[in-house]
Amino acid sequence: MAVNVHFTGQTTENLSRIELLAWVNRTLLSEFKKVEELCTGAAYCQLMDVLFPGCLALRRVKFCTNVEHDFLNNLRMFQNALNQMKVNKAVPIDRLAKGRFQDNFEFLQWFKKFYDANYDGKEYDPQLARNNAPMGYGTPSTLRPTQRLNTGSARPVSSGRPVKRAGDTNGSAGRKHAEEQKGAAGGGVGDAAGAQAAGGEKTNDRISALSAEINELAMQMQNVEMSREYYFNKLVLIESYINEQPEDSQDGLCAKVKEIMYAST
Repeated sequence: MAVNVHFTGQTTENLSRIELLAWVNRTLLSEFKKVEELCTGAAYCQLMDVLFPGCLALRRVKFCTNVEHDFLNNLRMFQNALNQMKVNKAVPIDRLAKGRFQDNFEFLQWFKKFYDANYDGKEYDPQLARNNAPMGYGTPSTLRPTQRLNTGSARPVSSGRPVKRAGDTNGSAGRKHAEEQKGAAGGGVGDAAGAQAAGGEKTNDRISALSAEINELAMQMQNVEMSREYYFNKLVLIESYINEQPEDSQDGLCAKVKEIMYAST
């Protein structure tokens, strides 16, 4: 049975949306770019599987979708899993599926506290659990290469071309010459095949290294964009607060803040 938690937004222990989203993506190796995208319900389904393995059928979860019908199905499976584990929490399915920030942010705050209260520290491979299916908002083609479905075919095995056998001759010299030609040709093809295989392995290693570097840079760029959006919204709130104050009640501090905010450089 799960440990129930009660959540209130009036606490200093709450994590920011950037921290919460980073936790989800780190835990599930997922590709959610905004808190609103958790409206798919897929993250909650798999996080429940982390806490209580087998509490729901992961094979039925739509891990990468932008269709509201799939959102509703995922969220209903999540609600059923909570009920099965005797969790006294009603999931606002319809509100979450609409993808509004505030609804999804508040629910994610509650779930993080629920997760921390029930997680026992066991190891969990999220990609293996969902059979390497991509997880995010949209379709597999919109995600980064590392999060797309693993459909790569096996590496082709190099093989030497069949050596054309020399025609039979009546003399021993002719037979010896033919055998020498065959041996030389076979050795040359074998060497070429080996060199080709070695070159292919080096190329694959290089591609893997470059892909990892691209993914790392993409993640850094995503974090920078999220931070930029976070602090921009803070500035908007500050600006709104100052502008709401009557002109006669604004002191020198307000004027200085405005000067800094509206400076061109």
